[in-house]
Amino acid sequence: MLLDKIKKTIEALLFMKGEEGLSVEFFSTFMEVEYHEAENMLNIFLEEYNLRDNPLIIKKFGMTYKMLLNEEMSEMIKKAIVSKNLIKLSKASLETLAIIAYNQPITKVQIDKIRGVSSDSILHSLISKELIVSTKTLDTIGKPKLYETTEMFLDVFGIESLDELPKSDDISESEISKFLEK
Repeated sequence: MLLDKIKKTIEALLFMKGEEGLSVEFFSTFMEVEYHEAENMLNIFLEEYNLRDNPLIIKKFGMTYKMLLNEEMSEMIKKAIVSKNLIKLSKASLETLAIIAYNQPITKVQIDKIRGVSSDSILHSLISKELIVSTKTLDTIGKPKLYETTEMFLDVFGIESLDELPKSDDISESEISKFLEK
């Protein structure tokens, strides 16, 4: 059992570190304890915290711990977001999003070439819905923007990483429908 002060410190650090997460190395340095001791404290905290009836849980990703919504709360919020039309996508938007997801990072010219039409308004819409970002540029003449999916994209589609996307070789219409219903 961890001391209350240590529990409060871990919880505060997890909150402060946000999406980056709390690494064992950082926690070890912060607490001025050995690495294995820091990892042990974090593991005990994770087990104890996740036994509570909280809307939040602690998950371990490699040597990094993150505070996330529990599955029930996550589903409820995702459904609310979708039902309130905060994430409403047309077929053209879904097509563009799929092109970006499977080919990222990708330029607008490449997207337009694959689609056969201009994607200006769709790209703006996807950016405003926080499903894609354009924070990088290609190191060529004109420095075209590169588009990539975001954490929100993963959340909306209920996946933890792009590796969970269906393989492009074996996607059927029914699989696409099932995937979009998540």
